[in-house]
Amino acid sequence: MSFIIACESGKRKIAEILLANGEVDVTYTDEKGRTALHYAAHKGYLDIVKLLIDKGALLDYEDHNGETPFFFACLQKQKQTALYLLEKGAKIDINDNQGNSLLHLSAQNGQIEIVEKLLEAGTDVDLENNNADTSLLIATYNRNKDIVSLLLKNGANVNATNKLGNTPLIFASITKNMPLAEILIQNGASINHTNHAGESALLIACYDANRMLSKYLIEQGAEVMVASKNGLSPVWYACSHNQKEMVSLFLENGVDINYCKPVSGDTDSMYSYLSWVETANNLSIDSSFDFSYSYGGESLLHLAAKNGHLSMVKLLLEKGASINIQDESGNTALHYAAANGKKDMVKHLLENNADASIMNVREQKAIDYSNIKGFNEITELLLQYSPANIAKSKSAVAETETSLQKADITSKKQALLDLKELLDAGILSQEEFDEEKSKILKA
Repeated sequence: MSFIIACESGKRKIAEILLANGEVDVTYTDEKGRTALHYAAHKGYLDIVKLLIDKGALLDYEDHNGETPFFFACLQKQKQTALYLLEKGAKIDINDNQGNSLLHLSAQNGQIEIVEKLLEAGTDVDLENNNADTSLLIATYNRNKDIVSLLLKNGANVNATNKLGNTPLIFASITKNMPLAEILIQNGASINHTNHAGESALLIACYDANRMLSKYLIEQGAEVMVASKNGLSPVWYACSHNQKEMVSLFLENGVDINYCKPVSGDTDSMYSYLSWVETANNLSIDSSFDFSYSYGGESLLHLAAKNGHLSMVKLLLEKGASINIQDESGNTALHYAAANGKKDMVKHLLENNADASIMNVREQKAIDYSNIKGFNEITELLLQYSPANIAKSKSAVAETETSLQKADITSKKQALLDLKELLDAGILSQEEFDEEKSKILKA
């Protein structure tokens, strides 16, 4: 053991003395099945590694985990030691307990020279570990641009998927790496591939509100309406999370602002959903209706109202969203704003001509939701905008205008009479009279 400790500690002189006295066996293993060469390679003591090999150490001896000295050198980024062992003919086709090959480990650790030598030695560029990750997937996840380029140059499958269905492009999106995304797409990456959760690279970019990467992906043909398994497409996610710049980007690139989800046709679930709306304290996507209902007919405006995002509602209306659009249940954005207790949103919708008289399939108006939930201020606001009150207000305005007009005519008549008296009394000349008269009539 003292010999192994000396090699692990980098004490070459002690190791040489022990070897010279013939007191040690270079093939001796400890309780883990490791030799002195394992430890010297692990620490990167190249001089000791050379000494041990010269004295007959077994180059490819595997410890109890099946790991060799060369494997240790690669794992610990001991580049010079690894290159020396490789030069001496170290075995390259070994894996760790997770199925990682030396190519995987070198790609993970950024050891580009080792990667080059392994590929030159014939290592399969698309070897998979136990999670079906290839070296390209690992290099991408670890943001190593040079190794990614090298692997692609050597024929790595740019659309390889692991057990979760993730591709290198999805990993580039997860790690927010625009340069890698560009390289992968230039080399044929499938831009609209979705993993087993239904997530595309674009949707993942939306998770981080990564406008630059999202814009690039859209320009390269990414689909903005492809939904994940939980029903979220990139534009739906951005809208529900109040990402106004992202939504504007999608609208600028052709998304129909009044696009609605397909009608589900599931009447039972729809009525259960309406019952939930009456009782839920929060209609946002994070506290979503539990049953398997696809929110048929839902538009971006509905979604913004449900999530309580007034600024998003304003943006959508400015961009031309139909304010009275109804979903499958017949609810409008005004229904959801009232049910959510969002007074400012209700006021803004009403000021922009939202129709408070529209009824859903249960013949409920927005005011019915505010009544059910006890939002009295919203109820008062909706009553102010009821057809009867609007008509009454218009009538009052008309009467006021008529009264003002009558008062104005009376005032002018009196001014003209006063002016005539001044003319008759000789105070004003005819010319002055005509000038003042003209002023009164024009006023």
